[in-house]
Amino acid sequence: MPRVTGLAAAGAFVGGVVIFPPAIAGLRRLGIRQRERSEGPGSHLIKAGTPTAGGVVFCLVLALAWALGPRGAPGGVVVAAGLLGAGVGLFDDLTKVRSGEGVRVLPKFALLLGCALALAVGLELTGAGRQLIPALGWRDLGLGGIALAAFAVLATANAVNLTDGVDGLAAGSAVPSFLAIGVAAFLEHRPGLAETCWAVAGVLVAFLLYNRPRARIFMGDAGSLALGLMLAVAAAETGLLVLLPLLAAVFLAETISVILQVGFFKLTHGRRLLRMSPLHHHLELGGMGEWGVDLRLWAASLAAAVLTLLWAAWAGLGGGAA
Repeated sequence: MPRVTGLAAAGAFVGGVVIFPPAIAGLRRLGIRQRERSEGPGSHLIKAGTPTAGGVVFCLVLALAWALGPRGAPGGVVVAAGLLGAGVGLFDDLTKVRSGEGVRVLPKFALLLGCALALAVGLELTGAGRQLIPALGWRDLGLGGIALAAFAVLATANAVNLTDGVDGLAAGSAVPSFLAIGVAAFLEHRPGLAETCWAVAGVLVAFLLYNRPRARIFMGDAGSLALGLMLAVAAAETGLLVLLPLLAAVFLAETISVILQVGFFKLTHGRRLLRMSPLHHHLELGGMGEWGVDLRLWAASLAAAVLTLLWAAWAGLGGGAA
């Protein structure tokens, strides 16, 4: 079996624990603070003024951990995805801080599309067109696989962005996903990629120490877009792209809840299917506290990660990876 040390994950965790307190103070001094929207749950209004854009911090820690650790090309594409997402998200966060509204939909989509295309090139260069298909085994999807990956990048970025509405929810839900992808990479004899994915999980656990309810810092769009891009790219690198909807089940459920709410509202001329969308707001308005929402959806994410690994192992994980 390939040799892994876990040093990148440990370094990312320790680095995050050390750097977040001064980063929180720095973001506060710079005035990069959350502006809560009036259309959200009323209980969230007290969060206004909390430092945001913490995703930039954990992406920089991750990049340093990768540079000092595995430094493989597939892991580098994952790190690049995080930095690209953090850049687009930071632009959006700063726009919100200044004007109260983020970047408009079309310019933001264009920026993310550019990121998706750039990452698709990186995935092609690292051979990520080869994917594990349940019941069929490993198949080279060629350009079709890269196109699928580009779509997944856009969809997952949006899904994680929608999920980031409760303290700790997005980061905590992403940890099992990256741990599972790291296990898949390890079984595929790709220790560098495994170390990188576990480093993502490590820095997210450090972030959760400061982002858990009640949060001292938010990841902002800088974090949610970075996580979405990294999750899709890491899944593509390990051949788990087709299983990504299961692996990212919590993020998918949050997205579907918004689609159903909007569709039902339009079809019924104003009636609501949920108390409020996304799903986490529906649970909150039903009387569930933020910790209750977190623990249930974190558990769901962990179960989805385990099921993904079991399904992938049945389908041939480790037996035909590039």
